[in-house]
Amino acid sequence: MVYDASFNTATCASEIVIRSDQACYGFTLNPLFRWIDKYSIFMGGAMILAGLYLGILGKKQFKISVCMIGGIAFALISSLFLFSMILDRNSPPSSGWIIIGICGFFSIFVGLALAYFSKIGAAVAAGWGGVVLGLILYNSFVYKLDNGNRVAFWIFIIAMGGIFAGLAFCIFWHVIILATSFAGAYAVMRGISLYAGGFPGEIEIIDLINTKKFDGMPGSFYGYMAGFLVLSIVFAYLQFRFFGSDSETDKAGQKKTRHHYHAIGGKKKGRW
Repeated sequence: MVYDASFNTATCASEIVIRSDQACYGFTLNPLFRWIDKYSIFMGGAMILAGLYLGILGKKQFKISVCMIGGIAFALISSLFLFSMILDRNSPPSSGWIIIGICGFFSIFVGLALAYFSKIGAAVAAGWGGVVLGLILYNSFVYKLDNGNRVAFWIFIIAMGGIFAGLAFCIFWHVIILATSFAGAYAVMRGISLYAGGFPGEIEIIDLINTKKFDGMPGSFYGYMAGFLVLSIVFAYLQFRFFGSDSETDKAGQKKTRHHYHAIGGKKKGRW
C-alpha cells in the first residue's frame, strides 16, 4: 500500500490528503470469515462436533449426513454471497446474525430435500468431499498457480467436486466414505483453528496474493494439514472397518442387480 500525503499550510489549518489503491471498500468474500472469527467460540465447537459426526457416522447415517452436508453447503454459499453483497464496515453486528438465521432456516429445507432425493444428495455429498480435499490441496501448493484473480482457485475446486460427484456413479460407497471422512476431518481442523489460529482461509490467501502481500503458508498450516490427513485416514478406517463398503442389502447376501447409486430410493423390499 502506497500513501501519497500532501500538506497545505497556506492557511492556519493543516490538511492531509491520503491516497491508496486499497482505500475504497470493494467486493470481497472476507466479511463472513471475519464474522465467524468474531464468534469463534460458538462456531468452532459446532464445526468440531459436525466434523466428528460426519467422519465417524457418514456412511452409517447416510441420509442424515447428506442432509447435514447439503444444508451446510447451502448455508455457507448463500451466506458468502449475502455477507459480501450487503454488509460493509458500517453494518451493525445484528445484520450478520440476521443473515445467518435466514440462510440457516432455508438450509434446513435444502438438506431435507437432498436427503429425500437421495440420488442428487449422494452426488452433492460426494462433491462436497472433493471440494474440501481441493481446499487443502489448494492451500498446500495449488495457490502458487494463482495470480490473485481466483481463476485457478475456482477451476480447481469445481473440478475436484465434479470428479468426486462423478466417481459416486462408479464406486458409490467407497466415495461416500472417503467424502464424509474428508469433510469431517476438514470441519474438525477448521473448528480447532478458530481457537488456535494459524489456518488462513482460502479467500484470505487469494486477497493477499492479489495485493502482493503473500509470503507463503505459515508453518502452522502444515500441522493442520497433517492433522487433516491423519483424521481422514482414521475416519475412513473406522467406517470401512465397522460399516463396510457395501449396502446393508449386500451384507444380507441378497443378489445385487443394480448399482448402489441406482438402488437408493427404491421401493422394492430389501432395497434402500
